Amino acid sequence: MPGKPLALLGGLPLIEQVRRRALEVAGVDRVVVATDDARIARVVREGGGEALLTGPAPSGTHRCRLAVDAEACPAEVIVNVQGDQPLLDPRHVERVLAALGDGPIATAAAPLLADPGDPQRVKVVIDAAGRALYFSRSAIPHRGPWLQHAGIYAFTRAGLRAATDAPRSPLCVSEDLEQLAWLEAGIRIRVAQVEAIPPSVDTPEQLAAISSVFDASR
Repeated sequence: MPGKPLALLGGLPLIEQVRRRALEVAGVDRVVVATDDARIARVVREGGGEALLTGPAPSGTHRCRLAVDAEACPAEVIVNVQGDQPLLDPRHVERVLAALGDGPIATAAAPLLADPGDPQRVKVVIDAAGRALYFSRSAIPHRGPWLQHAGIYAFTRAGLRAATDAPRSPLCVSEDLEQLAWLEAGIRIRVAQVEAIPPSVDTPEQLAAISSVFDASR
């Protein structure tokens, strides 16, 4: 979906809807849109937001690292929210932050009620202490219950550095999931459980479906 962050939703660009949701998260001092697209940066600034242009990045996590390094950002905790989540629940981010504690990384997951065999729905298995054991595009555990991973991350500064320094491991390449590189490097990931994961936008059809939700609430 080319130009996805600029697609209009509820009368505003998709990225602006996400930014406004992020501003509602309790305890967050600053919301910055990190992008390598000057058009996105311009739209964010025109809407009164803060944007930072970075170079190319292989993932959102690496883009966060570029943004933090470029500004010599003093923040001790950095949250990465994907720019295609216009229905982001600020409370979910708050739960991830609470789970982070002293780090290094925390994320979120919710019960999966849809097809666990769908490779686009990343599953996570956690231990009794709420730490991630494994992430997969396959249905794990075999008989369920299944938890779907949500694309929200909180990092301590050291955690972000460790995650982006971790080499792409064989498991990471096999599943195409960066979290596995972190686990293989010995980095702990805490998982906050939330009720449900709001839909994101990956296709024009998903945008149209979410648009109806926005239109109904206006």
